[in-house]
Parts: sequence; C-alpha cells; structure tokens
Amino acid sequence: SLSQSQDMGPSSLPSVPLMVGCGVSCTALLILLLIYAAFWYIRSERSIILVNFCLSILASNVLILVGQSQTLSKGLCTVTAAFLHFFFLASFCWVLTEAWQSYLAVIGKMRTRLIRKRFLCLGWLPALVVAVSVGFTRARGYGTASCWLSLEGGLLYAFVGPAAVIVLVNMLIGIVVFNKLMSRDGISDKSKKQRAPPLEARSRLLLKCSKCGVISSTAMSSSTASSAASLWSSCVVLPLLALTWMSAVLAITDRRSTLFQVLFAVFDSVQGFVIITVHCAMRREVSELMFFIKC
Repeated sequence: SLSQSQDMGPSSLPSVPLMVGCGVSCTALLILLLIYAAFWYIRSERSIILVNFCLSILASNVLILVGQSQTLSKGLCTVTAAFLHFFFLASFCWVLTEAWQSYLAVIGKMRTRLIRKRFLCLGWLPALVVAVSVGFTRARGYGTASCWLSLEGGLLYAFVGPAAVIVLVNMLIGIVVFNKLMSRDGISDKSKKQRAPPLEARSRLLLKCSKCGVISSTAMSSSTASSAASLWSSCVVLPLLALTWMSAVLAITDRRSTLFQVLFAVFDSVQGFVIITVHCAMRREVSELMFFIKC
C-alpha cells in the first residue's frame, strides 16, 4: 500500500537523545575492550564473558542507530530487526552466564575447556530463538516501520518471554550463590586446593614495581572474592540492562515520544559507565595492573 511504502521510505537521522545515549555507551565499552585487550594476560572465564557481553551491547547500539536512520529497504530493515532481537537477548544471556560462572566457582567446579564452551553456547543461545521465530513467522513480523518486531501476532513475546525467564533464572542463581557465600562451608578447602594454580604459574603472575618496590600477585585472588564480585556485578548490571532495553523498545516503537528517547539515553549512558566502573575501576586485577604501570 501507499502508506506502507511511505513508512519504508527514507527517514531522518536518529534523534539527538538516541545518538547521545548510544555514543556514550559505545565509547565506554570500547575503552573497556581496549583495556582488556592490553591486559589480556589476566584472561579468565569472567573476562571472556565480559568481552562477549560488551560486544553484544555494542552491536545492539549500532543496530538501533542503523534501524532509526536507514529504512529505505524492507529487506535491510528485516535483517536489522532480526539481529537486534538476537543481540538484545544475547546481552541478557551473557549476564546469566556470569551468574552461572559465579555459581560454579562457589561450588568449586574445576575450570575446563568444556565449561568455557558451555559458556559460549549459553551466551549466544538466542541465535536459536531468533532462528525459530524467523522460521515460524517467515520473517513477516520483522522489519516494521521502526525496524523492530511487530506488535501484531504476538511476535514481541519472542523477546519479552525469554528476557523475563532469563531475569528470573538469574535471580534464583543469585539467591543460591549468596546463600553459599554466607554459609560457613560455602567453599571447601579441597576445592580451593584444586582450583589453586601451580606454584610456577603463580610466580609468573607476580608483578613488581621498580620504583615502589611493591610486589603483588593477581593469581592469589580467592574464588570467594571472585564469586562475590561476579554476583555483585550481575545484581547491578541486570536491572540496568532491563531498564535500558525496555526504554529502547519503547523509543523505537514510538518515535514521536521524546520521553522514552531521553530515558533510553540516560539508562544507556549510565549502563556504559557502570560496566566500565564495575569491571575496571572496581576489579582488583585491573586496578593493580594499572597501578604498576603508573609506577
């Protein structure tokens, strides 16, 4: 129809709030990725999860700007909506993966390559959800005038449903991990010994500042502290992530509402700042390494 062709015609650039929110968030996340790339020898399961989480949020922000600035082609809009659906859910899954990693650390589970592969599978599991949704609807609900999921036919529940389940499961894991950390026998001495790296590996991670004469080891962090940090990170990031994507969906759906766009800009900017604060400024390994570099 004529109205539909007009909706899919050239549109203006994204609004200023959307550009500001996405720009601030992307800048913070890029700085975080550069820091972890420079200090990649502190890599661990938690670092791998964080990098993938940041990549999913970066891709989401870019796709939001693309979807709001270029709707000339129906095919392009459909692809944008499908990938936006995928990366929105992936960001939730990576927060869930971090909670799962903290639970495995608490129960003293050995770190193996198999567990890392399971982390990657869980983090990118939304690819299966999007594939089923696209196949079931034949992509009819993807690529509306706002390059998002159609409100008709219930396709939006393919995003809201999995996101709600992930939030609920994350809360349950958080409660279990918190109870484990509060209990006296949360981590047995046996599991600590099993998880402790060999002496040679620990000696290689010893850092010495030539000017200060301070010696520190990033390998000496206990699994309890790591689990508590992961749990605290999930508790802080998950509600903020939910508010950010909720306001993003409302801003995308209703382009005329300045309120939703401003809310998204605020939440998205704060989210980027909180992530870089929690995982850089407040992470002991990173702060120690930056301290020694300054020395």
